Amino acid sequence: MALLSLVPYLLLIITLLQVLHSLLIQTKTKSKLPPGPAPLPVVGNLLELGDKPHKSLAVLAETYGPSMSLKLGQITTVVISSPALAKEALQKQDLASSSRSILNAVHAHEQCKYSVVWLPVFDKWRSLRKILNSDIFSGSRLDANQNLR
Repeated sequence: MALLSLVPYLLLIITLLQVLHSLLIQTKTKSKLPPGPAPLPVVGNLLELGDKPHKSLAVLAETYGPSMSLKLGQITTVVISSPALAKEALQKQDLASSSRSILNAVHAHEQCKYSVVWLPVFDKWRSLRKILNSDIFSGSRLDANQNLR
């Protein structure tokens, strides 16, 4: 019986610790991220998107500007709603936004070092991509393997 009375207090303490942790993280990363609405402890800003996320994002863009940061669950997302900012982000800052998350299963046998899918965009990735385009995925090679498809 005493254990059941401790459960609400434990839940309250865990929630307060999560709120304090998110506030500390938010103050550290606030200078690097664009402005955005304050997230809730567990779900972040998911509840603010509603049934029609495109309309909710348009309303949020009016409040926070064409570039804003949202926390969708545990993932921090930057939303860009201006064509000019999107062009700058995708053309000029392409290497910063093209990183891929690598699964632990790929790390297990060092497969992430030799695959074009998991390599970061650097010299090794570019040379492997050139080999793929010139030898493996060339038109003559694809025509030769048409019967296999």
